[in-house]
Amino acid sequence: MATGPPVRSEPELDPPVEFGTIMDPVHGSIQLDKYLFKIIDRPEFQRLRKIKQFAGVYYVYPGGVHTRFEHSIGVCYIAGKLVDALNEHPRPTKTDKRLWITKEEKICIQIAALCHDIGHGSFSHLYDFAVEEKLSDDEKKNELSPHEYRSAEIIKNMMNSNLIKELRKFKGSVEAFTSDEEYFKLVKRIITFDKDCKKLPKAISKRKEEIRKLVDVFGEEKSYLFEIVANGFTGIDVDKMDYFARDARGVGLPNNFDWRWYTQTAKILECDDGFHHICSREKDALNLYELFHTRNLLHRTVYWHKTVAVIQEMMLLALVEANKYIQVNGRPLLECWEDKESFQLLDDTIEDFIVKKTENRDGKIQIAMHAVDGANDTARDYFLKIKERKIWKFVGRQQNPKEEDIAICVADQQNPKEKDIAIHVTDQQNPKEEDIAIRVTDQQNPKEEIIAICVAENEISRKKIKDNLKSIKTKFNYGMGEDDPIQFHYFYGKMYPTHPFHLDKDE
Repeated sequence: MATGPPVRSEPELDPPVEFGTIMDPVHGSIQLDKYLFKIIDRPEFQRLRKIKQFAGVYYVYPGGVHTRFEHSIGVCYIAGKLVDALNEHPRPTKTDKRLWITKEEKICIQIAALCHDIGHGSFSHLYDFAVEEKLSDDEKKNELSPHEYRSAEIIKNMMNSNLIKELRKFKGSVEAFTSDEEYFKLVKRIITFDKDCKKLPKAISKRKEEIRKLVDVFGEEKSYLFEIVANGFTGIDVDKMDYFARDARGVGLPNNFDWRWYTQTAKILECDDGFHHICSREKDALNLYELFHTRNLLHRTVYWHKTVAVIQEMMLLALVEANKYIQVNGRPLLECWEDKESFQLLDDTIEDFIVKKTENRDGKIQIAMHAVDGANDTARDYFLKIKERKIWKFVGRQQNPKEEDIAICVADQQNPKEKDIAIHVTDQQNPKEEDIAIRVTDQQNPKEEIIAICVAENEISRKKIKDNLKSIKTKFNYGMGEDDPIQFHYFYGKMYPTHPFHLDKDE
């Protein structure tokens, strides 16, 4: 009996993919939950593509051109991996099957990690520094002046524009929260926790009491939620783990810290200070020291490289000068942070508006350099001098320099003689004038006024030098002033996995 061809059954459709993939130069192929792309694809976040992670560093290190956009995605990725690793460890009581971090809390952590830098203005931190120069002491108390609080406010504005409704469409998103306000409070505290802790008193007893007020509103044992993105306890957080690795790669420096190793040994334990902390296996101490070693290396050789410091100071002054004539939505440049719509227009392209001009001629847009006699001469000249490498010359560095006394700045003495100044500058007993010049300027035939900085013989010369001297303050430490941040971190051992302790530096 003949039979017809077999009837083909319709194939079952696979469930929709709940994640998206991004190829990252630092972490490789990474996957993020789909709901996060509802934030990534918004204009508030896309603005970060035009804000460099380094401000003026790329004028010295050409490879340092990465942006806040990819850094933020990297922080979000590491945060998600750390949460998953922490949840793999059971609670101390075997009958307690609760996850350390719920699905909803993980979403808050990832959104906070993704958006923690969304409040940055033009040239990253330089915009904040320029704003601080302009603000009075009373105005500096405004909560929105630091970028962390602006980030939280921008997230709140996105929530008010139906972001929460979009997130609720995805399986396992924010349905457990009783209100959007509850959701926002947790995201905000995760972003600002480190900044909040820096405002607290130094006394240990008072500090613990104030930290308890910050974290207990989200659950008595939930302090570890705030150690992931912006750790106010030790400074060990996923933000640093990403930007140290990304920055080091961009400038060609080594980064020996392995964040994957850190997540493998990290677990949550109740500690003797009354908080639940993220703790590490004691053998991971050297890995954590590498994190802060990389930080110190980057600060000394990159962030505060002598030429970088000079260039960024010139860029900062350019912003201050540009504030006098550039307005965004009717607001002066350095007041845009007070208005959400104006602020969203700020990015590194502000340099083009300072240096170039556009004109509409017969319906066609013409782009040209601003006229030399324009109102923006000073700001424009700062940027042009940077590009043409006509930057300020580095004279030297000193502990706690006094700008009012040029002699002290150069010679470390109250009443130095010309010979003393020369020895200080060149490290030679009887240096020739050209030796001094080369030492100060790195030039074989510098101009006389540059040499005068080191060999000024009279008050008139010193007055002229003093008027042109600019001091730039720098600090080098491991992130907690004179303290060793690792000594505040808790560890556990192989033989005592539930008894956290501190390690002395000698150990």
